[in-house]
Amino acid sequence: MKTRHNSYLAIAFVLGISPSLEADQPAKVTEAVNVVEHGSKESATTPATIGTPVHDGEYLKTGTKSRAEMLLPTASIARLGANTIFNYSVESNTVDLQAGTILFCKPKDARQLNIKTAAVTAGITGTTGFISIQGSGSKKTCIFGIVEGHAIAHADDHPFLLGAGDILEFKMGTRPFVFAFDLPRFVKSSPLLTKYKGHLTNQSSIDAALAEYQDDVRRGFIRPPSHAIDYSGDIPILSTPAYDSALSNQGQSKGAPPPPPPPQSPNSFKGP
Repeated sequence: MKTRHNSYLAIAFVLGISPSLEADQPAKVTEAVNVVEHGSKESATTPATIGTPVHDGEYLKTGTKSRAEMLLPTASIARLGANTIFNYSVESNTVDLQAGTILFCKPKDARQLNIKTAAVTAGITGTTGFISIQGSGSKKTCIFGIVEGHAIAHADDHPFLLGAGDILEFKMGTRPFVFAFDLPRFVKSSPLLTKYKGHLTNQSSIDAALAEYQDDVRRGFIRPPSHAIDYSGDIPILSTPAYDSALSNQGQSKGAPPPPPPPQSPNSFKGP
């Protein structure tokens, strides 16, 4: 069964993107619902609409009950949930998530894309997944999950190998923790996958991951994920009592400094 892990607020995810990335080629807004704003440190915030370019160093921001989708310069897609602040550097091909939730979808043959927040790195090669920053200050939590493909995430200099159906969570003052989520249920329920008009470039890979997951469940290679997971929002969230129980099972109190976590294997709960 999977475990879940925690760290100190900073994530840099390495994803891939198409070979020739021109520094002057902007990303483009492909969907904007309700309050979506665009701007930079040097310019005033203005409403963003379909077709709005997002140049080097500029940001996109969504309000309550709002969402947006961006096409990055090399066919990777980023979907922004509500209350999300998303900075983008075209020159370094870097997404800086300051708050909120995004779903990313990077084509298999794309060149490196960097997604970061503040103390973790993950290498990704053609993958669909999500990242979310919730809370503030000492209560801030970062959640990184994989829908299809795989990634090696580094938290506190320790690697965690993640596959489809894995979530790595980081809460201030606790150990990085990986847990399994119900992949088909998430794909059917998450607004990040159901509320957008556009087509994800990796849809065939998502379909293949769902088929493999359901086959593994049928054959008994996957134990059903915890019923304490909430699927009502953009991403799966493990309830606080379940989280505390998991930490207790690892012999760690919530206030204790995080001990070095062991490397994890994706789908470690699966059979051969």
